[in-house]
Amino acid sequence: MGEDEKGAPRNGQEVKDYYGDYATLRVPEHEKRTFLNQLMVFLGVLAVWAAVFGGASMANYLDARGILIASILGSIALGVIAFLTGLIGSYNGVSTYVILRHSMGRFGSIAAGIVISGISAALWFAFETWLFGVILNGVFPESFLARVEVAAAWGGILMMTTALIGYRGLAALSYLIVPAWFLIIPLALAASISLKGGWDRLFAATPPEPAGLAAGITFVIGLYIVGATIAPDITRFSRRPIDGPLAWFVHVVFFMPIILIAGGWLQLLAPGSNLAAEMTAMGMGLAVLVTGILGQWSTNDNNLYSASLAWVNAVPKVKRWVWVAVLGVAGTIVAVAIALGYGISLEALFAFGTLLGTFIPPIAGVMIADYYIVQPLLLGRRDPRTRYSFGPGTVYGAIRWPGILGWAVGSALAYWLPQQYAQIPGAVVGLFTGLILHTLLMALSVKARIPYDVGKWVETETGW
Repeated sequence: MGEDEKGAPRNGQEVKDYYGDYATLRVPEHEKRTFLNQLMVFLGVLAVWAAVFGGASMANYLDARGILIASILGSIALGVIAFLTGLIGSYNGVSTYVILRHSMGRFGSIAAGIVISGISAALWFAFETWLFGVILNGVFPESFLARVEVAAAWGGILMMTTALIGYRGLAALSYLIVPAWFLIIPLALAASISLKGGWDRLFAATPPEPAGLAAGITFVIGLYIVGATIAPDITRFSRRPIDGPLAWFVHVVFFMPIILIAGGWLQLLAPGSNLAAEMTAMGMGLAVLVTGILGQWSTNDNNLYSASLAWVNAVPKVKRWVWVAVLGVAGTIVAVAIALGYGISLEALFAFGTLLGTFIPPIAGVMIADYYIVQPLLLGRRDPRTRYSFGPGTVYGAIRWPGILGWAVGSALAYWLPQQYAQIPGAVVGLFTGLILHTLLMALSVKARIPYDVGKWVETETGW
């Protein structure tokens, strides 16, 4: 999409894209994309070694059947959540952070956007860049350029390029990596099963620290809940309302389990090993190299892309490409720091993923509640195409306190309850607490005629 400042004519006038890639505006019709195009973008995000290592981590707690069931059920839950959030984006043509202006108010949307993507997605960029270095080091352990911190430095700069281009850059890269990725990983699993004792040994393998199935399902949801929440960043480009949400559902329900199960089963067959090194030892070093470089790249540019959209919504008069450059450089520096501090240990990655699974799901719950319950049932706006309004002159609350409280209380419960009761899934608790509390507080406000907005904010022609 580039950084053009003009869109297609509308009513005889040019539509200006002030910040790049329509970060604060509705996506015009001539920029909309098909189901297949969006499916390839989502698959490009999923084609990443972090998903393989995520599946491998389940091998510490679940056997082969447990990994299979947790991967499928957790992926279905993610599919439903993001189908609902993504449909909001495709109906309205705006990003997650603009959508949140209605359920949390203008300042609430800024705060939530910074947490969801401004910080979280930017840090994911750093962690994925570090993991890029870990993979390269596993293939070329003796090379200076493949030292974890060195590879993280040049890899971060490399992965900034497509995010600078915008949505078109994301789509083009995804068409390159996705076919190779979903061929190589299953082949690696098949080779490992053949070389290490067959199916009987796989299903006889036991994890070192057995845990309940609920813990595995919780982990799968937490692994991708940020992506489910920010699905509108991509689905806003949908040509038909169903295209983007359906693309998300298909990619996460039918393809994510493949990656998670492959990673988990590979780890069960080779406990304690580095999977990249294990595949290299089986003669698949080139495959690891291709998936390591292009897979991390196709996911990490999406992280940087979404982070830039969040900061454009938070800070006026700064173009999206500037945020990509700033966040990309900062994230690369953080990646190098992680590499110097943790080397190839994945401890930091899993701690970060758990933190995101605590504070992000309540935001998704508030979004879903506001669009599908509050707007049609409490405020009488039944047409999904007109429930929300955007554009110059649109008035938002500065703060919508029911949404803020739903997020805060949901995050607190998601953090506290699992510490008291290990089998309770924090991500699910946070999601439903945000959904239910926002609905109840809005109902109370409407029925008792208590203002649910504090202050107001009027949108300008720039979308800010």
